[in-house]
Parts: sequence; C-alpha cells; structure tokens
Amino acid sequence: MSITRNQRADLFMLFITLIWSGTFVIIKNALDDVPPFLYTALRFALASLIGYGLWFRYMKGITSKDILHGSILGLFFGLGFLSQTWGLQHTTVANSSFITGSMAIFTPIAAYFISRKSVSLIQMIGILTVLTGLAFFSQHGTSEWSLNSGDLATLFCAIMWGMYITYTDLFMSKADDVPTISARLTLIQFVVSCIFAFIGSLMFEGNLNTIPTLISEAFTSLDFLIALLYTSILASIVATYVQTRYQHETTPVKAALMFSTEPVAATAFAVIVGMETVSLEKFVLGGIVIVGVLIAQSEDIIPALRKNTQDS
Repeated sequence: MSITRNQRADLFMLFITLIWSGTFVIIKNALDDVPPFLYTALRFALASLIGYGLWFRYMKGITSKDILHGSILGLFFGLGFLSQTWGLQHTTVANSSFITGSMAIFTPIAAYFISRKSVSLIQMIGILTVLTGLAFFSQHGTSEWSLNSGDLATLFCAIMWGMYITYTDLFMSKADDVPTISARLTLIQFVVSCIFAFIGSLMFEGNLNTIPTLISEAFTSLDFLIALLYTSILASIVATYVQTRYQHETTPVKAALMFSTEPVAATAFAVIVGMETVSLEKFVLGGIVIVGVLIAQSEDIIPALRKNTQDS
C-alpha cells in the first residue's frame, strides 16, 4: 500500500526527530570539553563545508531572494541552536528536551504573527496545559515555581524554532524548484548560524588569541569529536535538508506534533545510557507537557474538532 505525500512528509519529520533526540546526551558530554558557542560555531562550520561540497551545483544562479529567505531562516535557526546549546550546559537533558518540545505550542502563535491566523480555543487550552507542566517540571526540587537560566534559554529556543517552522513552511510552499531551493536555504542557514556562533564565542568565551587554543584542546576530546560528527552530518546536513525540503508537504502544526515526540525519546535515551535518573513524578509532569502539545494540535488531526471550534 502506497503512502500519500502528506504521510511521507510526516514520516520524514518523525525520522529527523529521532536523529535530534540523540543530540542532547551527545552534546551534553561534549560541553565538558568545549564552550557552547564555540561548539555550535564548529558544528556549523563543518556542516557548511560538507554542505557546499554536496550542493555546490545548486549555488549557481542563486538569487537575492534566496539569500534573504535563507538568512531569515538562519536567524531563527541559529538563535535556537545557540540558546539550546548554552541552556543545556545549565540544565538537565530531561528538562532541555521537554522544554524544546514545547516549540509545537509556539508554532500556532508564530503563525498568527506571521500570517494572522488566529489561535483557537483548543490551542489556548494546550498552551496553558504546557506552561503548567513546565512550571512544575522545572522546579528542580525547590519550593519556588521558577525556571533556571538554562530552562529560560531553552524556552527561548522553543520560541525561535516555532518561528523557524512557520517561515520554513511559508518559503518552501512557494518554491518552484524544491531540491534547488532546499539546498540553497539549508546551506545559507548553516553559514549564518556559524557566523552568529563565532561572534558569540568571541564576545563571551574568549578572544582571537584564546579561541585557537580552545579549538585545539577540543579536538583532543573523543566526546567532542563524536558530537561534532554526529551533529554536523546527521543532525545538520541530513535533518535540516530533509526538514527544509519536505516539511511544506505537511502542515506546520503537524510537523510540530511530530517534533513533540523528541522529549520522550531524548529523556529515555539519557536514562538508558545512565546519564540521568528520572523519577516517576518527573515523567508524569513531562507527560503533562506532551498532553498539552497534543491538545494544541488535536484539531489539526481530528477534523470534527476543527469544525466545532470554527462553529463556536
């Protein structure tokens, strides 16, 4: 039995989500040997070089529109990765993955600001459910209901990626040559993200004299090398190209729903490798976050809910 174009896109989104779920533990280990901004810069520098080697034939005839669209995507893409990588240094894999998963909540909000699509009652219920789950999930065993700096940075990442998902759909749904535009926009995203990350590293982690030393020390670490190759090739070249090329074949909210499975897989992976232990209470609170995501996206899956929302 053949699958539809939309079903194929959903499967691709689920595939890259599984790739992303492995990055939390791998990057967490690497950050013991390299600062977060410098790591992100090196990741996208390598991804840019590999990407150009793969897609240089598509760069001929690149237009100013391609550069503008790629730069816009690169802005949200890069800020998302920088804030997530920095935040991961200050929070747990479980918290980082679950808060990142809330990007599905911010996608309909981004769609409202970008294309003036209203946020429905069901989506608002989902948003409130997720925020409630996050408030409890991120207490870190204290009596204060607050997010720490790492959690807040990751929450900013989720907002950036909600914008990124929406703009990717907007730009690619109008592309006349999908393979060519996908390659161009993906490569530009890597270059912009690399530039942002190097600037951040120079501002907060060192200077032109110390950065080379940090780089040489990083390349002596096996954890760093594993993380660099995994995130540059699989999580960047493969995952970003697949998302850019195929996401427009489904809806932004359905793509975000597929991405919302990432926290479950990432947390489970962290527990399996023994990096973290997660209490039953934590799993339940994480489940509340996922339920909120599902609520917010349910009307896109169940047509009757969408009809009832419109009728009301």
